[in-house]
Amino acid sequence: MYLLWNGTKKALVFVANGSEDTEVVATVDVLRRGGVDVKLCSVEKNDKKPITCANNIQLVPDLHIDDVQGQQFDAVIVPGGSKGTEQIASCKKAGALLINHYKTNKLVAAICAGPIALSTHLYDADENARKHDITCYPETVNTLKNKFKSVKFDAPVVYSEINNHHLITSQGPATAIEFALKILTHLTDARKAEEIRKQLLA
Repeated sequence: MYLLWNGTKKALVFVANGSEDTEVVATVDVLRRGGVDVKLCSVEKNDKKPITCANNIQLVPDLHIDDVQGQQFDAVIVPGGSKGTEQIASCKKAGALLINHYKTNKLVAAICAGPIALSTHLYDADENARKHDITCYPETVNTLKNKFKSVKFDAPVVYSEINNHHLITSQGPATAIEFALKILTHLTDARKAEEIRKQLLA
């Protein structure tokens, strides 16, 4: 079990074999620099064994999906990578966590193909989820265009708030830093995000 403590903002990043390397690592790095307690959570059946990302980088998860049932985080994040997204989309326990956090007005975020997992789990669970504007990896548009209000490409990151339900989406590896900074802004404040942006020369 993973317990929340001391007021520090907490974020959970789902990972699976095939998750997109840059999107996972950049997001975790930026948020940890900003003082957020970020945990990698495997949805694989092999407990907390290392997962192999889309480009063969291996990551050791901090937690397994079984460890976090009933837990609350300030943000739940879904990276892309087609195979990793498929695993997260098919994981009922991940879906239950996403639904709970969305319904309790916590931040839900996804990048690249990650919004497919959001649509899988949230579309029928809460009608508010269908009202969001999102962005995503271009090749996933046909899958997502009828699941959300609109799919936009005029900005690398889209923040959408519907009836106090919060969603952040982004397009792919090259937008991962901006994605993470937007999440950091939401969890902390613009000043902290700007401080980290300057550290990164972003």
